Amino acid sequence: MNENPQALEAAARTALTTHHSRALVFEFEGQRYVVKKLAEKPRKLIQTLFMRWLVKRLTGQPLPMRTLALSQAANGMDFEARRLQSLAAAGIRVPRVALVTPEFFVLEFCGTVIATLLEQWTMETWRSELGRQATELGQFHKAGQWHGGAQIKNITLQDGLSYRIDFEENFGEFLPLTVAQAADLVLFLNSISLAGPVDEAESRRLLPELLGRYFAANPDPEIKQVIRRALPLLGTLSGIAGCFQRWSKKGIRRVLILVDVLRGID
Repeated sequence: MNENPQALEAAARTALTTHHSRALVFEFEGQRYVVKKLAEKPRKLIQTLFMRWLVKRLTGQPLPMRTLALSQAANGMDFEARRLQSLAAAGIRVPRVALVTPEFFVLEFCGTVIATLLEQWTMETWRSELGRQATELGQFHKAGQWHGGAQIKNITLQDGLSYRIDFEENFGEFLPLTVAQAADLVLFLNSISLAGPVDEAESRRLLPELLGRYFAANPDPEIKQVIRRALPLLGTLSGIAGCFQRWSKKGIRRVLILVDVLRGID
């Protein structure tokens, strides 16, 4: 598709001035697009030090401070646009980048996020579709990729095909790949637990099945090892969090369910 860059930029700017949002859908020449501005999220020293400690805890190997410092370079305005273009070149289904400016970028619209669709699905549909997404995440990882935000709010469906969106997170640029992939898996599972019509009983039934689908597609023992190394820490945190469960709507219950499910990894 050959858009007029100047006209497309003007339409995107108009949309941004009309709606005060970082990301929104607009129409241009009969097609739907998404314009997105990135939030500046500089990494503080304490975050860098914590990440270094966590990586050593999970992998047994220290990460040089200079490697972590390189992550600062990934906070530029066009970082996400570059990742999308790189993933598309690797054959991953992501939105096409139509325009990049110093202030925002424009993507081709690629459907509704699964987190929204889940509210409308029957139990049969969500069990089938979420199982497919677990398999696709495993295939994505087996291809040597990582997302950084693998929650179902960052996966869209259009014409029966799924697309990955939202690649602002840059930690996979400097973390060991298996750590970034394990984080993807945890985020994916946690986003499904107690989501919409998925109650606690269904979460405890469904999540182990999704783990099985994921590892059938990506039988990487290193990812299991990363999760096993993290379980003592997660168990401690969930024990502390459990004391505050009465004041949490869903967040703490999700953590408790997730830790129980991860303990079942063989």
